Amino acid sequence: MCGICGFLCAAPGENNTVIIKDMAATIRHRGNEASGFFLEAQMAFGHQRLSILDLDQRSNQPMISADKRFVITFNGEIYNYRELINRIDKGVLHTTSDTEVLLELWAKEGPACLQHLNGMFAFAIYDRHQKELYCVRDRLGVKPFYYWNDARNFVFASEAKSVLKHPVAKVKVNFSALSDYLSLGYITGETTIYAGINKLKPGHYLKVAGDKIQEHCYWNLSAKLAANEGLTADSIVDLLDSAVKYRLISDVPVGSFLSGGMDSASVTALAARYCPELQTFTIGFNERSFDESSAAAKLSAGLGLTNQVDFFQAPDLEFLQQLVRFFDQPFADTSALPFFQLCKNTSSRIKTVLCGDGGDELFAGYETRRADLFALKGFRSIPFWNRILQLGSGIMSMIPADRGKVSTHYKLRQFFEFAHLPPQQSHFSWRLLFNEKEKGALFSPAINEELASHNTWNVFAELFNKTGNLPILQQQAIVDLQSWLVDDILYKADQASMAHTLEVRAPFLDYRLVEAAFSIPEEHKFSAFKTKTLLRQKLADLVPTDVLKRKKEGFGSPVSIWLEGQLGRVFVDYIHDRQFREFFPDTEKIMTLYRDHCSRIRDNGYRLWGLFMFALWQKEWLNVKKSL
Repeated sequence: MCGICGFLCAAPGENNTVIIKDMAATIRHRGNEASGFFLEAQMAFGHQRLSILDLDQRSNQPMISADKRFVITFNGEIYNYRELINRIDKGVLHTTSDTEVLLELWAKEGPACLQHLNGMFAFAIYDRHQKELYCVRDRLGVKPFYYWNDARNFVFASEAKSVLKHPVAKVKVNFSALSDYLSLGYITGETTIYAGINKLKPGHYLKVAGDKIQEHCYWNLSAKLAANEGLTADSIVDLLDSAVKYRLISDVPVGSFLSGGMDSASVTALAARYCPELQTFTIGFNERSFDESSAAAKLSAGLGLTNQVDFFQAPDLEFLQQLVRFFDQPFADTSALPFFQLCKNTSSRIKTVLCGDGGDELFAGYETRRADLFALKGFRSIPFWNRILQLGSGIMSMIPADRGKVSTHYKLRQFFEFAHLPPQQSHFSWRLLFNEKEKGALFSPAINEELASHNTWNVFAELFNKTGNLPILQQQAIVDLQSWLVDDILYKADQASMAHTLEVRAPFLDYRLVEAAFSIPEEHKFSAFKTKTLLRQKLADLVPTDVLKRKKEGFGSPVSIWLEGQLGRVFVDYIHDRQFREFFPDTEKIMTLYRDHCSRIRDNGYRLWGLFMFALWQKEWLNVKKSL
């Protein structure tokens, strides 16, 4: 696992060496064991290495192919690299790294080799003969790839902050991305908060030749589903087992994140079969309804494993500022806080860990899927459905909001507010923070003018349109994979772990398992009364019954409680900041949300947190170029 960066320029530059070194230094936290650079007249590659396979310096990057034609800077892991050796001339290899196998495979097969890769990766390969650059991102988007492109420069890196180190990149807010953030709490699609900096889509690669860029898709899940119709649910555990074994391949010890849920439990239990010295790592909360540490400790002990538990306290301003410094875009998922701390604690003991990310998306683990099913049945078949929802919404407005983890009050209000919409739009709306009208009331007139033709739903409508004629429940699951998973869950996992030079591996996101899971009809995976029914059944011989019977808890933080205390006073100070009010000038509207929250008229915790994290971000990042 590493950090990569580089650029192409139309003309040789005198400062290219300084620029590429500055870009690499900005992401040194991603890999602090070696720095490497490769420069020619109109290009430069940089690399920061975290050594996981072949720890010798011979595997440092950038790496040049045996025929001297290709150069690679690579971030990630190719888990099946040992099998791929059979596709190339073994005699050219001088290392035992996956990087060299990938490089020589590309030298032989070009982009066609991508079909054979099993791993998480983002890399750039430069063809020195043809003067062409290829940029690749893995199928699910586990590893990030950011880029800037104008008529004369193409700049890329593992993180946006590294791209910003290049003189051509500007710090200018993308208002469409800001609008999406205020709706979702994260920024989805190809855009970023920085106008001009984009994300390479998962399962795609770019070919950059001169001033021309071509984008190619090499993996499309919807297109793959028909080919997997012969798979049965019985293959699921075997594929997960294979995925875990692949992700235990390492020249350094591998640990495992462990909560009280079945995803991390199944990954850990399988890993323990092959690695009895496996260490497990857990984060706990003092707030009882948020804490799963005792369940994790019990499971770890039952497997004969050592469990390290640390407890997360309410964060202070310094912690939040550090988080925002590494998460260089506004991000409001409250699970980022404990996960950031978990990664910090874990990195002091180990360099790579397994996790359960992806299990909920593959096997219908979210409560939103049950809401989808209820809403679908009501929308299609229940008389006076809208009237029932209006009545329910009225009742909820009279009940004081509770403060549990994703409180019942919050979930019911979301359901009653959006279940009247068509199934695609209701699914989009379950996690909505602010709708278009509410955003318009908060934004400045100038921003609203810029956003006159923008609607966040349109981003999701396009994703739904690409799912074709698949059943609606399957459409919703695929759209989650292409939005929530990649731009929230995986963004969080990468930024938080690499901030502490820690590699995180997700067995559930093995593409073979993803294709198999999505070939199973969604209605077989869950019911209106229970999530993950299929996975619970298949894991019965692997995971303890008490774990399988537990309802999903999630990994969020008690921000609704924290905002009623000292952190709330910090929030109030930040929304009165002059620069913040350039975006959101009506402070009184925000204060009304805050007062309603504190008086428990409505749980506005997630909304307020979204505004708070933007306030922290703009304070940290909008003046970043002044320090260059």
